[in-house]
Amino acid sequence: MNPRKRQAPDPLLPTHRPPKLARKELRASWGKLASDAAVVFQDTMDAFCTKLKTFIPGSSHCKYDAVYPTPPLSPPKSPPSAPPRFRMSSEFQQPHERQNTSEPTASCQTSFKSSDTDGIAHSASTGITSVASTSVQVAQCDPPEAQLAKVMRERLLEDHVQNTLARLPKRRHILDREHKTYVQEKRKEDKQDMLRELHQIECEKKGYTSDIKSLESLLRYQEHLGNRGLTPSRSLTDLRMKDWVPIRSHRHSYPDFQERTMEQTSVSVEFLRRALEKAKRTFKTSPPPPLPFSCHDRLREAVRQKDEAIERRIRPPKVLPPEIEGEVNAILAKRGIVSKIAREQVSDIDLSRLRPSQWLNDEIINFYGAMILSRSETCRQKPRANGIAHQKTLDVHYFSTFFWTKLVNEGYERARLAKWTKKLDIFAKDVVLIPVNHNNSHWTGAAINFRRKRIESYDSMNLDRQLVFEKLHQYLDLEHRNKKGRPFDFTGWVDYDPEDTPQQENGYDCGVFTCQFMESLSRGEQPFKFTQRDMAYFRKRMIWEIAHAKFWDGS
Repeated sequence: MNPRKRQAPDPLLPTHRPPKLARKELRASWGKLASDAAVVFQDTMDAFCTKLKTFIPGSSHCKYDAVYPTPPLSPPKSPPSAPPRFRMSSEFQQPHERQNTSEPTASCQTSFKSSDTDGIAHSASTGITSVASTSVQVAQCDPPEAQLAKVMRERLLEDHVQNTLARLPKRRHILDREHKTYVQEKRKEDKQDMLRELHQIECEKKGYTSDIKSLESLLRYQEHLGNRGLTPSRSLTDLRMKDWVPIRSHRHSYPDFQERTMEQTSVSVEFLRRALEKAKRTFKTSPPPPLPFSCHDRLREAVRQKDEAIERRIRPPKVLPPEIEGEVNAILAKRGIVSKIAREQVSDIDLSRLRPSQWLNDEIINFYGAMILSRSETCRQKPRANGIAHQKTLDVHYFSTFFWTKLVNEGYERARLAKWTKKLDIFAKDVVLIPVNHNNSHWTGAAINFRRKRIESYDSMNLDRQLVFEKLHQYLDLEHRNKKGRPFDFTGWVDYDPEDTPQQENGYDCGVFTCQFMESLSRGEQPFKFTQRDMAYFRKRMIWEIAHAKFWDGS
């Protein structure tokens, strides 16, 4: 034998695997084991019943009757004050009644005891006698031992048969697979029909410009936000919905929903049906817009609508130059750390979230916010470069994405937010920019505008923003008490949430909208000059800007 040759495994070793039994043999062995268990259970129950009968008084097997004898049954005696009770004589009973009373049951032992008044004659006129003068029937019955054992055996056998049948694999119908395929295809067709109808209504009513696929992703995103407890607005809040408790999370990469691609998830048919019914009801019952009061206003409104329609047709969407497009493709091909600025850095994995149909994470938004802060500080330190003034840029401060999470979950004191502004005075800034993450599901932009005395909130999904205003009011007051030693004066301050905020038409561009909200606010640009059709352009532009750690000036 070759010593270098590997020896076969020893069957006595624990690593030996016994040969697998055939399916029929395995099923037979399990059936035999079940039948043996049933027999053991039946014998146990029979022994238990036999033992139980020895403790039942009056039973033929009771061994305690000699010690505690059963008292004999005596005939009932009526009280003296009670009226005498009578029964009909056997002469006036029906034949079937006499037969039933004369034949005792087989399972009962009947004994008769005669009273002292058996010799008293009954009345000839009435034909009845007193109950006290009749014999009393006393019955003593033994428990049906054989019948009880038979019933128990039948039940055990029935249970055994039911359990055996339940374990056996159910044989499918010969057309079961074809039927399921047909049902799935039919549901897909009905769903596509509802989507097309809803898309047509949205285009006619709200001027929706995206395709059906984007509309489906938007509906899926709305359903996801509804499940997380985020409602469109306070006026549209469903009072039947239960309060949702926010989940504490230290990162905003959407771990429970983003890992699944947009193609793998699908909007439910019930949610799509409700959206379609709501759109139909709104489309039919919505009043027509009010007409202008004068002919001049009416003509000006018509000209404005015509100009907007012409601009949508003629003005192409924003595009990058071909050389910038080539740089963007080269940047996406890089691996590892792509860019750094201040304390922020992004890798190729983070940068890939700027590809189409992807949600942004906190690394991308924090890096973009650091770029905004760096540009503001550079313009403040160097107001002129080469004799040319910088582009109009406000003195802004940017809080990272973790600021809002700590403010909501831990509070001002516990999260030690006073240390975040230890080396700066936010009350001397023009604008404070804050990215807000709602329940790890949605990005919005918030700002504390000291120039215009208002707390601003910009949401591309038009969700309820009351919590944003409340928390920022509390933060301003506590921060002013900590730094200035007195409460903050909110005289003249307002909560600002404009109705003309650009809205997204899909379920994945909320992060891009948030970044563009903050970038436009840092330059004092309002109202915003971008829409949903510009998001593809902004994604590519942000890739170039993050890779070069500077903003593209369009040249």
